[in-house]
Amino acid sequence: MLGKSTHASGAVLSFWRLWIASLVMLVIVAVTKRWPSVHDFKRAAVAGVLFGLNICAFFIAIETVTIATALIIAALAPVVALPVSVMLFGERLTFIKTFCAAGSVIGVVIAVLVAPSSGSDAHNTKVGYLWAVAALVFWVAYLLVSKGVRAKVETVRFMFVVSFIGAVTISVLVIIGSKHLGEIHGAGWAWVTMLAIGPGIAGHGLVAWAQPRVDASVTTVLIQLEPVGASIAAWIVLSERVSFAQALAMAGVIAALCVLAYSESREGGVEIIDAVS
Repeated sequence: MLGKSTHASGAVLSFWRLWIASLVMLVIVAVTKRWPSVHDFKRAAVAGVLFGLNICAFFIAIETVTIATALIIAALAPVVALPVSVMLFGERLTFIKTFCAAGSVIGVVIAVLVAPSSGSDAHNTKVGYLWAVAALVFWVAYLLVSKGVRAKVETVRFMFVVSFIGAVTISVLVIIGSKHLGEIHGAGWAWVTMLAIGPGIAGHGLVAWAQPRVDASVTTVLIQLEPVGASIAAWIVLSERVSFAQALAMAGVIAALCVLAYSESREGGVEIIDAVS
């Protein structure tokens, strides 16, 4: 919602969001004297590239589709990660997992099909859906990669490296695409700064901090509140329409993912109270 308020293109918004976050993280690193080592950069480099690509793809997506639609597609992260976890880590594929995954996919399809028009033509909307799916893939890859990295790289150092590498990655894309960086004006700078510090540093920082401490399924429950909150905010602030049918479909997706996450947390013997204690 903050990003769309800047009225900048996705690539340019990503560029400034990541560089502002990197500068803030640089100050934090300097004050706390937690300078990352060369090994930290090597370990977190891939995560940084994926992080930058995820942000860029998501912001490009919301140029032509509503925030609600883009976020509900992003909420499929646990479903995309499920088969990867089964294949790579040997996790069990249970009935609950399969049922909830199928239910959430159906819910997303319905939410996309009944989504109110965002004002873009049909072609651009389809392209927006593809960018939203790309953002989902990059996000899942980032979570899987960073899960292992966080066991070796401390939170502040990790966040600085990821922000910096992400900013460099997007800078390369901006140069290749010959984008004009002066698209943000006036109050837009306040919005992008709030975006970089709030959801950027605070939000992603909390996710990074939690990764080595709690099971991923517990974190997933909390993350699924984002589509609901952001969609409501976009409806109030940006007047983005959310139809009743789309709201029901979104609620179904969130419910299915929460059941999946709760089931996983119980199987792993992890209680939410353990995560916050």
